[in-house]
Amino acid sequence: MVEAGFTEHRRVVVGYDGSESGRTALQFAVDEAKRRRSTLVIVYSWTVPEFGYGPTPSAVEELEAAGRALLDDATAQVRALEPDLDLETVLEEGNPASRLIEQCETADLLVVGARGHGGFTSLLLGSVSDQLVHHAPIPVVVVRRRA
Repeated sequence: MVEAGFTEHRRVVVGYDGSESGRTALQFAVDEAKRRRSTLVIVYSWTVPEFGYGPTPSAVEELEAAGRALLDDATAQVRALEPDLDLETVLEEGNPASRLIEQCETADLLVVGARGHGGFTSLLLGSVSDQLVHHAPIPVVVVRRRA
């Protein structure tokens, strides 16, 4: 039996980039995963800048290592708050919005941080958040950083 408001997936996905808004989104996602008794999935993805002949293997390895370090840090933060929470991490190369939307296929909620400060939607939310709000197949929570 599925409780009202919950699907059978029981997964809360959070996009994490190590920024202040990312940390705020992570905290919200932890609280929401606990409330829903769901697995928390922390996702970090990156795109390789293309210059000249393309990225070197060492550049890709450095980006992947930096992403792994961010996810390790996020995992430590979550474990300090909720040591028994079910937790997964996903590290993938690719467009962050596209990778997060892929994770939505088996999730109930997507949480991301807001970025910009301007009056236009894409500036207010940030381009990734804006894409997710318009294209994700599940509810999206955009968390603004605390003032």
